[in-house]
Amino acid sequence: MDLPRKSAGARRAGLFAMVTALVAAGALAAPPVRAQQSEVGADVAARAAAQAPPVGRPLAKMDIRVRGRIPNAEKKSARIRIRVPGKQGFRGRIGIETRGQSSLRQFPKTPYAFEVRDKEGGNRNARLLGMPADDDWILYPPYSDKTLMRNVLAYQTARRLGGYASRTRFVEVSLNGRYRGVYVLMEKLKILEKRIDLPEDGQLVEWTSWAQSKRKGVDFRLPKADVPILYDDPERADLDPSRRRAVRSSLVAADRALYRASFADPALGWRRHIEEASAVDFVLLNELFKNHEGFLSSTYLTQSGARPWSLGPIWDFDVSMGNYKYAPAGVVDGPMLSGRPWAERFYADPAFVAAVAARWRTLRAEGLRKTLLDDVARTADQLVSTRAAKRNFERWPVLGEVIGPNPPEAAARMTYSSEVAALTAWLEARIVWMDANVDKLAPAP
Repeated sequence: MDLPRKSAGARRAGLFAMVTALVAAGALAAPPVRAQQSEVGADVAARAAAQAPPVGRPLAKMDIRVRGRIPNAEKKSARIRIRVPGKQGFRGRIGIETRGQSSLRQFPKTPYAFEVRDKEGGNRNARLLGMPADDDWILYPPYSDKTLMRNVLAYQTARRLGGYASRTRFVEVSLNGRYRGVYVLMEKLKILEKRIDLPEDGQLVEWTSWAQSKRKGVDFRLPKADVPILYDDPERADLDPSRRRAVRSSLVAADRALYRASFADPALGWRRHIEEASAVDFVLLNELFKNHEGFLSSTYLTQSGARPWSLGPIWDFDVSMGNYKYAPAGVVDGPMLSGRPWAERFYADPAFVAAVAARWRTLRAEGLRKTLLDDVARTADQLVSTRAAKRNFERWPVLGEVIGPNPPEAAARMTYSSEVAALTAWLEARIVWMDANVDKLAPAP
């Protein structure tokens, strides 16, 4: 993939430098919006606050004990202890495995998935660090994301929009007594009342890339978008043939509807097959954060019965918010999704673009900018004040290095505070661009 031409890059760099300077001076103000938060916005904020990770106290310590190497294909029996200063922790049996695609192959800080087990080896629901009880959990290891927080910020923002995204908690992990750094304990995506709340006939599928399908496999293909799809929950083996056919037929119908000449027809077009409100929020989150994975991989959809498909929950935002070196994600201005399957068709529908713009302006009026920047500041304060960030980068001395997809500027960021400052400046600049251009989203030429 080619980098932007020099003239465009210089212009973008100038915008970013200007916003960075204004942020540092405290001079950048939000554009005029309604000052009064709506009742709906207040309700969303209240729900999100109730789900937000605790900030301002020491991170939990997680000790994992396992004999031998942790496998990638089948969970291995292990013991876990979670210690929380001043609070009751957790101790018990688990089955653990390594997980992930590119991160598992590229980076030494390993991602894990684990299930809590009872004495007989069966699944056991457990309430971990205040999150709703379940047996399935993910340990995500921020490595190329040197703020340690991009996934946490994205999921928290998604919940503020009123939908579900995995709840998260920062933890410091030790494996067999060896310190492994700061991880994010998060809920595995699954159909469950306290997670993806769908009826019994609900289905979660994953839209992945052809590159990742070489490891994950393919259950079926969308003919127009030309992307592989996986049955995620329930998995293929847990679906009878008639249910598999129904899910496939329904999603393929949605794909075909988006690429028909009459696709934008309110009654006969894509809205018969895809819930518009979910598509608006999914697009907004991926555009706001310029997520490289949006409509490329790690894109999830849900459905139940004969209802339309919903886009989301969001997943995998570590290569977002300026943490990617190639366009379009690698530059702060410009659209993210205009050349991606499905999104290119959404952007060709003027009514959809108008709905995205209206939703953005509502969220801005309800304080999205301040809330998001406050989240960054509070999270950084927690990781610094507890010295968790210091310990993490002593274990993994990657500050000032270009790791994986990092942009070249990462080489000049020698401290954790400089990484946080760069993220803050990027978000400010991106919000400025969204304010000016959200109603101009269009397919790539």
